[in-house]
Amino acid sequence: MTIAEVPPEARAAVLARRRKEMVELDYRRELRRLDQHGYSQREIAKWLGIAQPSVLSALRTAAKVTMPLDGFSGATPYEICQRYAADFIDRAKLVDELTRFPYVKGVQTDGYDSLIVDPDGTWSEVGDAVRRGLIEDEVCEEVCNRRHGIAVARAEHADT
Repeated sequence: MTIAEVPPEARAAVLARRRKEMVELDYRRELRRLDQHGYSQREIAKWLGIAQPSVLSALRTAAKVTMPLDGFSGATPYEICQRYAADFIDRAKLVDELTRFPYVKGVQTDGYDSLIVDPDGTWSEVGDAVRRGLIEDEVCEEVCNRRHGIAVARAEHADT
């Protein structure tokens, strides 16, 4: 369900929830950066106004968070779509990043077991984002066309 399909009275709550998820992820990443820069847990706790044990707990959680690739707003295609749905990036940036993303190859079945769990970073995440209403079908189609040079071929053909 896209935001346009949500009743107008609920849109602010949906957007706030999506933003909250992204802000929490950004917070964890910033904690990792502070830790990697060598700041002590006591310093971080003082700056954030929390207890040192809370920093330790937060750093343990933050250690599991994947950092975004250089030049991308998210670590995975799904996260990039989440940032779009939270209104943190615009459509042009979404399409650009999803087009350029270095997708991981999906898992193949062995012919007997049809259960597949793709690793992070596969094209299937874009499909998941469409199904969950984070991006529109048109975005997925545009990105797919750009990745395969279809949009360019159509534009060149239209000129002839």
